[in-house]
This record gives sequence, C-alpha cells and structure tokens, in this order.
Amino acid sequence: MTPEEKERYLRQMMHPGFREKHQKRLRGASVLLAGIGGLGGAIAYGIAAAGVGRIALVHSGPLAEPDLNRQTLMSESAIGESRVITAAKRLNEFSRFVKVEPHDLPITEETLDPLMEDVDLIIDARHNFPERRCLNRMSVQRGVPLLFAAMDGLHAQMALFMPESTGCLDCLYRDDPPDWDPFGFAVFGAAAHAIGAMAAMAAVKYLSGYGNVSKNIVTMDMADCTT
Repeated sequence: MTPEEKERYLRQMMHPGFREKHQKRLRGASVLLAGIGGLGGAIAYGIAAAGVGRIALVHSGPLAEPDLNRQTLMSESAIGESRVITAAKRLNEFSRFVKVEPHDLPITEETLDPLMEDVDLIIDARHNFPERRCLNRMSVQRGVPLLFAAMDGLHAQMALFMPESTGCLDCLYRDDPPDWDPFGFAVFGAAAHAIGAMAAMAAVKYLSGYGNVSKNIVTMDMADCTT
C-alpha cells in the first residue's frame, strides 16, 4: 500500500484484527452494484469509502425530483441527467483510490454478461423482482455471491447468498408477491440509508475476509426499531 492509502484508511485499520492484508483485499476487489437509488447510493458510498478497488454501477434513466428525498450522491442541478453517471462522478471525486464505472443500462442478462468479468460480488439494490431474479441467475450461473438488500417504507431485508453453499434468492421468494408495486412503495431516505449501510458493511467484511458475514436473512423493522 502507498503511504497515501495507509493514511486514507488509517482509522479502519485501527480496528482490532483489521490489518493491512484486509485492506489490500478490498483494493483488489471488484463489485457489480445494480441500482443506484437511495439504497444503492448508500451502499456505493460505503464500499467506496472503505476502499473497494472497482465498482461497476448499473442503472438506467435520469434523475427526477421525487428521487431526491433519498439520493445523497446527487443534487438538484442533476435533475434530468443520468443517475448512474452523476453518481459515478461524485464517487470519483470522493476517492482517487477507487475506480467507478457507470453503465446506464437496463438490468438484463445480455447487458450484465460483459460486465461480469472478474467480479467478486454482485450487489442487488434493485426495486423489482424481474431484475432481482435476473441478478440471481447471473450469480448462480457464474458462481459469484449475491448480496441482496431491499426496503419498503420502514421495513428492510438483507441476505448474502453463496451459490456453492446456501440457497439463492429464488429460494427466499419462490413467487413474486402479488401486491408488490415496484413504483408505488414508500421510501424514507433514512431507512434506505440504514439498510444500505448494513449491506455495505457486509460487503466490506466479505470482500476483505475480515470477520464472519451472516448468511442468514436479516430483517429490520424501523417502525419499532427491532431486527
């Protein structure tokens, strides 16, 4: 590690047991993050701050006014512009040690396949089940772990799926919930950031090899502050 990197990540390397070898693993890690909304933005910020070396962001469409109650990587001046390109620009300004690649693309197997080269972790921060299941198929086919995170109002859920040793997203949700409306669910920015921070920490632990990452399904009900 360079002296500049050691200085940047000094405070996390002060944590008991988290050593330079863990930081180097983060630097060498590559993540595909699907979704750069409030949840995905919080995850992107967390893993970039920790020093994950490469982050491929995948999201389609422009920023709109209703997005800004949760989009901390963006600003009003970017309304009408590509969300993923705006987010990548902000993250690249935030850290010179992280390579952020924006892909303004829909989530399909055809668009994801070229982006999967050398990916160590897929993070699903999407809001609809067809795209979630697409990411799950890529995870299973490529043998790449999938970190799933989702929220609805004050309820959130997270799980790490390891293709070789655990079930997958289709095991958790065999059928799409019939009442799920991908564009009609409630979103509090703080709730999105809470589960996003937890997912980012899970990604950091997995990619660095530090500590144990729960492979159980984590649920959080922020209405009464229970997990």
